[in-house]
Amino acid sequence: MPSRTLLGLTETEFSLLNEGERRVWLKPSGIEDQRLCDATKLVLLGEGYATQDEAALESDRWRDVISRAFARFHLAADFGDRKPSGILTRAGEAWLSERVGHPVLGDWPGVTVFEDQPGLRFVTMPTLEGCKRPPEERNRLVLTQAAQLHDPLGGPERLAFDLYSGSFFQPSADTQLLMLTMAVETLLAPQPRSDAARAHVTAMIEATKANTDLSQSERASIRGSLTWLEAESIGQAGRRLARTLEPRTYGGIAPAAFFTRCYDMRSALTHGRVPRPDHREVATLAGSLELFVGDLLAGRLLAEVLD
Repeated sequence: MPSRTLLGLTETEFSLLNEGERRVWLKPSGIEDQRLCDATKLVLLGEGYATQDEAALESDRWRDVISRAFARFHLAADFGDRKPSGILTRAGEAWLSERVGHPVLGDWPGVTVFEDQPGLRFVTMPTLEGCKRPPEERNRLVLTQAAQLHDPLGGPERLAFDLYSGSFFQPSADTQLLMLTMAVETLLAPQPRSDAARAHVTAMIEATKANTDLSQSERASIRGSLTWLEAESIGQAGRRLARTLEPRTYGGIAPAAFFTRCYDMRSALTHGRVPRPDHREVATLAGSLELFVGDLLAGRLLAEVLD
């Protein structure tokens, strides 16, 4: 949970279900006797299930219970499904269990179904984060050249740079990719379609205006949508902008094809595609898109200072 939205419960755990052997409860993760109102990391625990499949099915149900309740409280929660994490292999679990003298499982993000054992402990592996630092000589060269060129940013470019920079502070690849795609969209200037295409759109607008079988609000809505067709689509405008980066490649493909792949992924994330895109694929795309947007915003420096 983010530190600015916490539960208002002063107890150290809260029971959601207690029926015979079956029990579900919410408690802080990792800190002994911590109150729920002070915790930013929570764990939802359940026990008393006969099979692994039954427990997995119930985990989805109780996750939805928490999601509904938190939404009603206006609270937020990250269940960890889309975040990178350290990896403790099964062999590592067995080795660690033998060393410490009791069962050990890796504390994986998201839902974990396991057989309860006396003395069971969970171990969280640290997440490794890299730091990119360009060589000192390249820093000097780029900054000096930028000062000499003084290539000003337009309004859309300044907004795009803010979105680009904001993506670096996002904890998940999903939000990174969405912010970077938004940065590209602010740079787009869709051009008018051909005369023939615009004439065709005009004919459809006039036909809609004259169609009395439609209500006034329907006619206005359809005409508004058709008006957008007078200019090229976001996809077309994006590919045209991307081609200015040729002959560079991103993710091993040409810039225009790369933009299409990123925009398709953006649509999958924002329009609720089920199943959700694999977070590793999203992370890989976001990493290359970061370079793509940076190159778009480099302006004349991209040609003046070679890679």
